[in-house]
Amino acid sequence: MEKHNIFNQIPVDLTHEVFEPLVDYHEVLIERIISKKHVTPEGQWYDQDRSEWVMVVQGEAKLMFEDSEVVHLEPGDHINIPAHYKHRVLWTSETTETLWLAVHY
Repeated sequence: MEKHNIFNQIPVDLTHEVFEPLVDYHEVLIERIISKKHVTPEGQWYDQDRSEWVMVVQGEAKLMFEDSEVVHLEPGDHINIPAHYKHRVLWTSETTETLWLAVHY
């Protein structure tokens, strides 16, 4: 068994948002996402085939849903997004990395 830490090995260059699979087994994907000033491009939406449970571990973010609801997530906040429920990242912290833990199922 190899131990890992979600806070280790944060890339210095965060020009692009980072998606790192932690576990990818059968119907489940658990990933660490690292954002800093990243947003979903205007007019684009995530429309995923699987449901996604996501938690902000560090930093802050705002998600917008297709019904225009905006949810502000701070450390420890989590939300379950049903499959095909369109959403986008409206804002992530500009001063610190936002670490997400996402479970796609």
